[in-house]
Amino acid sequence: MLNAVGAAGDPRTNARSNVFLTANLVAAGHSRPVRVRNISENGALLDGPDLPAEGSIVQLRRGGLDAAGEVAWTQRGQCGLKFDRPVAVKEWVKRVGHSGQAQVDEMIALVRRSRLAPVETAIADESGGDTLEAISADLAEVCERLASLPDLVAGCPQELSCLDVLACRLQRLADTAGS
Repeated sequence: MLNAVGAAGDPRTNARSNVFLTANLVAAGHSRPVRVRNISENGALLDGPDLPAEGSIVQLRRGGLDAAGEVAWTQRGQCGLKFDRPVAVKEWVKRVGHSGQAQVDEMIALVRRSRLAPVETAIADESGGDTLEAISADLAEVCERLASLPDLVAGCPQELSCLDVLACRLQRLADTAGS
């Protein structure tokens, strides 16, 4: 049996970068979050729930990057992808800021320039009135507002779930501290 370190005839002859990146895998119109465990110019090893079957045509998306390909194999929550064309591995492994960061920066600059009232939930209470209860309530309110945005829920389900878990953990801390 040929190995994965560049033996003649092995389709996996390109060097692989061992990584732990988040991405989305799209197959048959369904998008699912995955982790990229390693990537080369010609393919990637992914893990995650509900992976598509061997032979499925897929697109791997990370930030503004997109790679089309086919599932070469799938087994126990992992799958191997073979890309249709080589990808620039350096682009895939570099740190990616969230795609809306420029918009967030612009909005903050606009608020500062126009001296608009700050958002209801301040990041820091300069009066010294921060309490676990107040921070917990602010975080819960932000979570509720975010959860009411359908595009955000569809695009960031894991992140919203994590925020909700963090809000619950903070509330438990607040409850414990208050008793």
